[in-house]
Amino acid sequence: MGALGTAITGLQSSQKWLDVISNNVSNSQTVAFKAGRLSFSDLLSTGLINASSGNNDLNLGGINPSQIGLGVTVSTVQTMMNQGATQITGNVTDLAIQGAGFFTVKSGTEMLYTRAGNLTFDNYGNLVTSDGGLVQGWSLTSGLRTSLAGPPVALATITDSTLDTSNTSAIGKITIPGDLVMVPSATSFNVLPSVKTEGAVFSGNLDSNTPLNANAAAANQYNIPGAVPDASSTFVVYDSLGTPYTMLLSFWQAAATPTASAQWNWTVNDVTGGVAPNMILWGTPATVGPPATPLGNYVGGSGGAAAYGPITFNADGSLANDNAVTPGDNPLLGFAPTNGALALTFSMNFGTDNTAAGAAGYLPPLGLRDGLTGDYGNGSYDTLGVYQPVQTVVTEFVDGNAEGTLNGLSFDQTGTINGSFSNGKTIAIAQLALTTFTNPGGLNKVGGNYYAASTASGTSQIGVAGQNGRGTIAAGALEESNVDLSVELTNMIVAQRMFESSARVVTTADKILEALINLGR
Repeated sequence: MGALGTAITGLQSSQKWLDVISNNVSNSQTVAFKAGRLSFSDLLSTGLINASSGNNDLNLGGINPSQIGLGVTVSTVQTMMNQGATQITGNVTDLAIQGAGFFTVKSGTEMLYTRAGNLTFDNYGNLVTSDGGLVQGWSLTSGLRTSLAGPPVALATITDSTLDTSNTSAIGKITIPGDLVMVPSATSFNVLPSVKTEGAVFSGNLDSNTPLNANAAAANQYNIPGAVPDASSTFVVYDSLGTPYTMLLSFWQAAATPTASAQWNWTVNDVTGGVAPNMILWGTPATVGPPATPLGNYVGGSGGAAAYGPITFNADGSLANDNAVTPGDNPLLGFAPTNGALALTFSMNFGTDNTAAGAAGYLPPLGLRDGLTGDYGNGSYDTLGVYQPVQTVVTEFVDGNAEGTLNGLSFDQTGTINGSFSNGKTIAIAQLALTTFTNPGGLNKVGGNYYAASTASGTSQIGVAGQNGRGTIAAGALEESNVDLSVELTNMIVAQRMFESSARVVTTADKILEALINLGR
């Protein structure tokens, strides 16, 4: 009897459905597990009556086919890639992908993929999955190294550098030793005002209505009793040994007339340790490097016999002239430390001026407002009718650093691993690589929360979180399983009834066969 064979396919298919349900329920608490969904399809059918078309000439109507199905089979078990809920854990190395993508992991020689972000660091400082897979990404190209003198040691050093994520084939394991040290780095110089990541960079506004400072033209302003600059800002530079020096940048209004643009003399003094700024002896400093004659703690600036002229602004408040030696360049200051470090030279980036318009070989944008401006401020007049200006000089950036030891890690939304050091610096040490696929449902599950690429999944596309459709990273959180227990338990009841009903068909067919056999007795 055909009913027996058909019922058996029902028993087999319902058993497979229960297998899928059982696997889903078992993994309802597995990090980032993706539930399976089983789909059925019918088997071939046997025909009792073939279909025929109608014939009006013979007054015959059409006949639909009469068929008996031969049972059911499992057509697919689909992996449901919808997002699981996010659980906050507070653990630094717990990471949840919010959106598309997989963590890229190398296990042995095989490249695998996972959404389970319960990561940790092993004894070598490698970022690994819960079962030891090496998480892949980009690291500082010049960064991590061990001592080259003598046998290898655990101490590693790092230099402040930029991660290069443009080469997707250059990913590798991410190793961050716990005893990581940032080496000392001297403050640098760059003559291009457009470069805002080297030397000392400033912004803000010098109020164009500031009254003339009576001491602006003096050769030693800070030696005059009661002399006070109109604006100032402190910043710290470092020598090649990582020694910090506190610099005081001061501005003095040197020309305030109704018919001319304001111009500002400026001075930089080394006030490390709280020493008062001064100019003990007059002299002419070199353009770059230490002064030719000792000048107290004066490092450089403008006015008198200093190396640079005053700063002026255009009628629209944009920077007109920073009076660098070469028009359009940044002024450079320097001094020779007394601790054995190399002579220090650093740039003073006040913004892009328009002095060099038409200069040979140099055609900068004219009067950019990318640094200091000379706009009318928001000051007020006092009871005597004297204008009280408001200055907003800000030190935006200074590079260089003292030596520092790693004291913390954090992950941002792009998967960048930022290291904070005891010297107050925080830099990007590494970045996770996320991989997407055209058809993530076509990945093969290989156990351990891993997936492997297949011909159905399409080519892997490696990149940075948050770019080109990839999801972002939530640090201190994990993606939960997307299994819905209420759905699974309901499906379990339906699968049980399907099994029981198919079994009842077998029992009924058995009784019919028994009756047929008895007819022959």
